[in-house]
Amino acid sequence: MTDDASAADADLDVRHRLLAIVAVVCLNTALYLLINAHPTRPPTLLPVTALDQAVGWHAWTIWPYWLLLCINPFLALGLRSKAVLWATFKSYALAMGLNMLVWLAWPTRILRHALPDALDGATRWAWELLYALDEPYTCFPSGHITIPVVVMIAFAAQHPASRRWIWLPALLFPTIMTTGQHYAIDLLGGAATALAGTWWAGLWGPRRAHAPGAVAAGVSRP
Repeated sequence: MTDDASAADADLDVRHRLLAIVAVVCLNTALYLLINAHPTRPPTLLPVTALDQAVGWHAWTIWPYWLLLCINPFLALGLRSKAVLWATFKSYALAMGLNMLVWLAWPTRILRHALPDALDGATRWAWELLYALDEPYTCFPSGHITIPVVVMIAFAAQHPASRRWIWLPALLFPTIMTTGQHYAIDLLGGAATALAGTWWAGLWGPRRAHAPGAVAAGVSRP
């Protein structure tokens, strides 16, 4: 391995990883909230499909939904290689860039459920916090799916042994539907943009063989 490749594949300490992740999360959140609060035209109401009706709305799933949102930065902290972390940020930018282009060109919205009176205090607080932070717009594609899929693929690239269990966070994906935050089509769209971004960045598929040497070295490490 050349000196340049070795430098690119060097491990980053936790502090630098944390700072980089916080910066990306803050930038993404700011852009999302801006687009969400100011759609370019009246948003299109998405249709409720038979699958959405079958899944239904379940108040208790607000907790696994919040877990889905919170798990991403913790997994990202496990991306110790500079090369893999850079490829992940590139994937993230490409995937979320696709999402934002769709949000700007075709704003969408959903119908939200009224909160039942019988909710316990903690669950009501979790719902009210979500409703206060997130408008019912920019639904398709779902960034709540795009982000974890990117991070999961990157984590599997950095830690090949994790491929036996890294798919487990996907069990939380249906909560974007059971909380009424998204419909099934949004889930599929979010996964599609994540796969496109990670493929283009060389984290999986044929392009991985043509990724820069540093990334190729980073993703092959046990």
